[in-house]
Amino acid sequence: MKKNIIYIALLFFSFTLISCEEDLEIFDSNTSSYSGTYFWQLWDETYTELYSGYDHASQLMIYNTSDNLTNEIWLEDINEDLPLKSKFFLSGMAESFQSSSMDFADLENNLYAIEAPGAKPTGLGESVTVGREYIRNVIIEGKVLKNLATTTSGNPVDSIYIKIKMLSGTVNFTSFSVPIEERADPEVEQFDWLYESAAYDNTLDESYVLAGHRKTGFAEDDH
Repeated sequence: MKKNIIYIALLFFSFTLISCEEDLEIFDSNTSSYSGTYFWQLWDETYTELYSGYDHASQLMIYNTSDNLTNEIWLEDINEDLPLKSKFFLSGMAESFQSSSMDFADLENNLYAIEAPGAKPTGLGESVTVGREYIRNVIIEGKVLKNLATTTSGNPVDSIYIKIKMLSGTVNFTSFSVPIEERADPEVEQFDWLYESAAYDNTLDESYVLAGHRKTGFAEDDH
């Protein structure tokens, strides 16, 4: 019986080691100096007027793209406070970075801004243009600084500062026929909208500062 207990304990220990190794592989990211979850506040572009303070639900995620390149990141506002979920190409390092291009044509779409309109098309050949906020976005200045912030419990933690310019305008969609396997009724043709293009209106520009600190994962440091 004693031998069985020892064997089970060793087996459990082995599985634990394997599990830890798998976790390390999952987080093997070339953007680790940026990557993480952050609590954040929304400020005006001069960083003097606070629009919204810390809230547990308001968290910002930064993570690597599928290419896992050093200066390509996803930036996601997981509570959709702005809302923002977009890929960014950066120049610089985590301590001082910005978008590698400020040109609307070079920027990636904000996925929230190109969601299909609610009213479905009724046939092929239809198109619709809708006004959308924050279609594409530019990081003017960004900083992730080691241990320069303090959590609510007084622990040192990485700070984050991102000055972002949000570009709005119109988004164009065209209709397409939904594949048979995706239809509610395979016998009835169904249509939906497909993103086609976006147009920029510089009179709608808005700039903000997103500032806060990295989430530690400890309850005493949460908001």
